[in-house]
Amino acid sequence: MPSHFAFPNNDFLAYTLANPVACEPQVLSVNGCDLYLEDTGILRIEPSQPTKTSLVLSVGVHGNETGPIELINNMLKDILSGALALNIRLLVLIGNPVSANAGKRFIDINMNRLFSGAWKKFEGPEALRAKNLEQAIERFYAVNEQDNLRLHYDLHTAIRGSEYEKFAVYPYDHGAGYSIAQLRFLAASGLDAVLLSHQPTTTFSYYTNRVFGAHSFTVELGKVYPFGENDLSRFADIDSSLRQLMSMSTLPEGNASSVKVFSVEEALIKDAEDYVLNIGSDVKNFTGFDKDFCLAQSSLSKYTIKSDGDAIIFPNANVPIGQRTGLVVRPTTLESLSFLEDLG
Repeated sequence: MPSHFAFPNNDFLAYTLANPVACEPQVLSVNGCDLYLEDTGILRIEPSQPTKTSLVLSVGVHGNETGPIELINNMLKDILSGALALNIRLLVLIGNPVSANAGKRFIDINMNRLFSGAWKKFEGPEALRAKNLEQAIERFYAVNEQDNLRLHYDLHTAIRGSEYEKFAVYPYDHGAGYSIAQLRFLAASGLDAVLLSHQPTTTFSYYTNRVFGAHSFTVELGKVYPFGENDLSRFADIDSSLRQLMSMSTLPEGNASSVKVFSVEEALIKDAEDYVLNIGSDVKNFTGFDKDFCLAQSSLSKYTIKSDGDAIIFPNANVPIGQRTGLVVRPTTLESLSFLEDLG
């Protein structure tokens, strides 16, 4: 590989968007770190000092979710300039540069439904990119198989507003238990709520959790805006906590009890062309309903709310038959959960 490369103005995002499909692998040593540009939007950074913490930050899996891309790009600028010391292993992934350039959520298919090998069933740019991202993750963890803390935060913004502006989806744990340390980190990062997933999925965060044992989360940080229109001050808490993690190799600790916890009661699935959600386009994530409200219906089925306060997130009936149109969720408590660590 070439012995050096440079991003003009240390701008990894601009370089990636200018080379959205492919670029030549390159390597550079800078500020005590070895940087490996493995492919377009795939940048691995190895600090000179040994570390047992490996962090993956993925952004732009949906190309129009630009706020987290700009947030992480600013962190990279500071790492490359020496303003931010990096003392953990870091893999940064700009997930879908082609759709980011197009200002679209995706080109052919929702890429966050293509992991854990689901990409094998499809063709097109998202399927190929999901394959490449899986391979990048596999390489990253294979380089340092002795790391004792693997982290993956897949950062998104949502189509709709939310009763809880910032929230995370915790992948299905298969009964292994949850991490109180991670909930404290999410609290320190300014998150308002956590949703506990109820089944295996083909999302990016489930893949890294299940296959590599990483503490992984899909993190929603507010609403979708175009490049240049994001108020990055709204990301101040997660910006601060990630910078502390990078520089000090420690997880910031917030008050886990300040984070509202929800469990999934039902995944709504589109089963016919006449399927409808009986809510307006402006209904926010985590909007609650009264018992017996008819939330969804078609010529084949009907879903009514089972308990007062059950809420919906990710409502979207504009999907193909067989795909999810939303999740019905219910509040739960920390005390009802099983944790990997002592709660003290």
